[in-house]
Amino acid sequence: MGAMGRRPVRAVAAVVLAVVVAAGATACEPPREPAKDRPIIFIHGWSAFGNGNNCQSSFGSLKSSLRSAGFTGPMVTIQFYDSDTNCDVDLADWGSISNSTSWRDLSKVFSKYVYETYTKKGIAVDVVGHSMGGLIARGAVRGSQAKESGFSGPLKIEDAVTLAAPHEGAAWYSNGCLWGQCAGLKPGASDLTWLKQNGNPQGADGTDWTVFGSTNDDVVPDSSALAMLIPDARRIRYTSLEHSDYMGNATCQARVAQALAAVDV
Repeated sequence: MGAMGRRPVRAVAAVVLAVVVAAGATACEPPREPAKDRPIIFIHGWSAFGNGNNCQSSFGSLKSSLRSAGFTGPMVTIQFYDSDTNCDVDLADWGSISNSTSWRDLSKVFSKYVYETYTKKGIAVDVVGHSMGGLIARGAVRGSQAKESGFSGPLKIEDAVTLAAPHEGAAWYSNGCLWGQCAGLKPGASDLTWLKQNGNPQGADGTDWTVFGSTNDDVVPDSSALAMLIPDARRIRYTSLEHSDYMGNATCQARVAQALAAVDV
């Protein structure tokens, strides 16, 4: 066959290759068997001036809902402010942190906790992060996957849920934040730019992400909360939830349960 005759074949091959590459970049992660016995780690969000969070108040209702839905594994809440209460694990035991430590640096310490406590022992975990806690979770997976300085090795995090996490920054008024953790949450912050370099970071055996946002959230716009490169079925948008409502809302709780059980939502 002459050169002219081969051109259509080459063109078709090029198109097929482009489609395959695009599909590989956006396809759903390999399916897994539903599991409700993995440890679930909960990370709370930002507190103005490091005033702290009550982990039981933040996640107690969600944890009870998950128990009712048949989840049997350990449920662990994370502390990173010195004034946090009723939390199970203090990140200060895993690295040098303060109440003003950036969420990116907190994600480094969190990665070490998960790696040493679970991954190193061959134990896979699930993670739920609210607001800034979602950034800490995503940052830990992103940094450990890339083997960046300060992070652990790749983490065995199978299912990860972010609730109202400011993946592209908090509401417009956060531009007034000039220092501390708050500055790292505003649109265009350098740490958010770093995070966006990988829109779907993966753990050691793959990670299924599900993100939740609400058009009624005055703290984190829904467009920001849903800004990950994941299948549309795993980007959950509500119209009535305010920023602190996600963990206690029954509909949201049921969706979280589906996500953590690796059931399509």
